[in-house]
Amino acid sequence: MKAPQAAALLLVLAACGRTDRPGPSPAPVVAQDPSVGAWTWHPIGGLAVIEGEVSEPTDLLLEGRSIRERRFAEIGPVRWEFFRPPEGETAILRTAEGRELARFTFSQAPRPRSALAAPRLARKPERPAEPVPAPPPPAPRRAGQPEAPTVVLPPPPPAPKARVEARLRNLPVAPIPDRKGRDLPSASEAPDGLRPRASLFTPITVEPVTPRPAPPPPAPAASIAPVRTPVGAGSAWPGMGEALNLTRGPGGQKRILLSFDGGSSAEVAAEVLDLLKARGVRTTLFLTGAFIRRYPALVKRMAAEGHELGNHTMDHPHFAPGMKRDPKWTRERIQRQLLDADAALVNLLGRPMDPYWRAPYGEHTAEIRRWAEELGYRHVGWSEGADTLDWATPKERKLYRSGEAIVARLQQRLSRDGDGLIVLMHLGSGREEGDRPTDGLGAFMDRARKDGWTFVSAGTILRDLGKPAWDPRHRLALLNGSPAQAR
Repeated sequence: MKAPQAAALLLVLAACGRTDRPGPSPAPVVAQDPSVGAWTWHPIGGLAVIEGEVSEPTDLLLEGRSIRERRFAEIGPVRWEFFRPPEGETAILRTAEGRELARFTFSQAPRPRSALAAPRLARKPERPAEPVPAPPPPAPRRAGQPEAPTVVLPPPPPAPKARVEARLRNLPVAPIPDRKGRDLPSASEAPDGLRPRASLFTPITVEPVTPRPAPPPPAPAASIAPVRTPVGAGSAWPGMGEALNLTRGPGGQKRILLSFDGGSSAEVAAEVLDLLKARGVRTTLFLTGAFIRRYPALVKRMAAEGHELGNHTMDHPHFAPGMKRDPKWTRERIQRQLLDADAALVNLLGRPMDPYWRAPYGEHTAEIRRWAEELGYRHVGWSEGADTLDWATPKERKLYRSGEAIVARLQQRLSRDGDGLIVLMHLGSGREEGDRPTDGLGAFMDRARKDGWTFVSAGTILRDLGKPAWDPRHRLALLNGSPAQAR
């Protein structure tokens, strides 16, 4: 091929390469992740609890080898309870559209300490301490000079601190330069905290002081008397040791439990009782001993109208922040909290509480629940996402919802997965009138009953589940030693 023809061919091929070169590909469209922050899980007895947060209403799906759970999450924090899968199983949390949010391995193996340790802030390197001069070596012994005998003297008795400090103040101490080369003030001029120490080789003579007799040992601190379960009563009842945490009733019956906690206030208690009485509903109310003492007339009305009265401890303490028991809350102290609250009711009504309790702030562990079962109390919690937060005021911006929004959310839960739901509400509210869930609660109950729903108590749910019951009369023997019983 001749040179002009070869050059023309090369130009044609180069032009073809330029026209066939593909342009930049468009950026892929990434679906917005509704998840906010990291998702975690932790065990509670035989349950697994997943916690996270979503930024928009989301249908969640959790799938593994032996697990397939689905739930709807509204905007905000999510706390999802379900029976824990087998050890080591892995499950994937996705949205209904298939977007993966997290992967969980349900294992009880402890995490390494490095994963649990909090990050430490970088510290400035400390200046090395100035070396202390070593004492001069002893002078060599001359030939023929006898060796000085070694005399071991008993240590002098300790002098009072004030006397030693007084002698140190009177010692002649040379000025000691600080790190910048300036002389520190003399011992008599410097304040106590800045006075220089005497030289290591300055002889200090301390006069012997007759030691004072040791003070008598302090009396041992008063301990809480252990609670002894009477033989033939709680020691043999079939429910003891199960560590039950009731959070939902059986399905297929269109039943719902509206439970109420009474802690330290009762702004809406009378209104709640009026709503229940007008509809012939008997439910479960969890009362603290402080509530019983402060509102005896309300408590008498609750009992007279047939409501179950469960235990909410004496004064609503934090037993297990972060679902880990505080070591100061021992078995004896926790059981005493329950018995003191029960004794307050016995003093008022002459009968003990029903055999149910609810942990303050929802903080409990399997160990704490077993301790309560020794006294005959079954723990009744609430269903996932069924805490109405009706106590929150606009000051708690992240938790607050208007009263109307709370009732609307209850209606949505009833329509979606209300069968067996246990709802948490309160007898006290710091909200202004017109912004309380009780304003619309009656209409909600009327509509639910029209649609075939029944409002039940905790005792009804436990009987439907076939759980053995404790006879509260057995607890009277335990209450004889309760401090509240003597008040």
